[in-house]
Amino acid sequence: QPRAPAAGALVIPGAALGVHGGMSMARCAFLTLEEPLDFYIYDRLLVEPFAAAGWEVRELPWSEPAVDWSSFEAVIVRSTWDYQNHLEPFLQTLERIESQTRLFNSLAICRWNSNKRYLKDLEGRGVPIVPSRWLEQLDSRQIEEGFATFQDQRLVVKPLVGANSDNAFVLEAGNAGDWEEATAVFRDQPLIMQPFLPGICDEGEYSLFYFGGEFSHAIRKRPAAGDFRVQEEHGGQIATWEASPSLRAAADHALAALGETQLYARVDLVGHGGDWLLMEVELIEPSLYFEQCPGSPEHFTRVFLDLMRRR
Repeated sequence: QPRAPAAGALVIPGAALGVHGGMSMARCAFLTLEEPLDFYIYDRLLVEPFAAAGWEVRELPWSEPAVDWSSFEAVIVRSTWDYQNHLEPFLQTLERIESQTRLFNSLAICRWNSNKRYLKDLEGRGVPIVPSRWLEQLDSRQIEEGFATFQDQRLVVKPLVGANSDNAFVLEAGNAGDWEEATAVFRDQPLIMQPFLPGICDEGEYSLFYFGGEFSHAIRKRPAAGDFRVQEEHGGQIATWEASPSLRAAADHALAALGETQLYARVDLVGHGGDWLLMEVELIEPSLYFEQCPGSPEHFTRVFLDLMRRR
């Protein structure tokens, strides 16, 4: 599968003149990262429907200094897939943006969603999640306690602030020698610990996409053989999926627990023991896999325009 062109290659119809049908175009910034070449980015599929609606799109790294954000009518957080390494500067940038123009999704929801403790909040609102322990640091004693707590032979540990499966580890019982890298990474870093659910490799992980609270499309993600990471960058296989009624109901329930409508949301679920368990609700910079669903870029654009009208 070919990689999408780099951010600098973005071509925007009408952008050079800043006009559309003889009228000035509104301006929207898509936040991205400085080095996008190693990632699959599909947000450029929004350029044409935005342009048809009279909007010029410009991609900007979130870390770009001295941007006049007020020159944009709106800013949408998109492929900022390095923010986890610079959380406070990233949130400070979003705070500056929101003080000057419309930000999607909002600073408040991005701040909440940036730490995986949000899963504990959703569990408290009745959403079934993958069983989890939240720890301030990791050592061999806590790993042994995790195996005993979850009654499982494999555990997953990952940062509370993370993306792209960075610093995610699968630990096996009885293999203490293989725990050293994980304990070194999390010696002074908070983390989430979960049992490794076989459904991730056997059946796959399901992602359902919502724009303005409206269901758009669904995909199934399966890791490459011998891996557990489902991202394309790690060899994961992506396929369009017809969501079953029970899968839709589980995703709808998780979305409703947020209590407010977002421009975009991705709900990641895994099957386990006949139930659907929430893995993540992605509200900051999820890949929205527009290429998997014809019409989804136009759907996203319609919802965006509707939200912009509700000032």
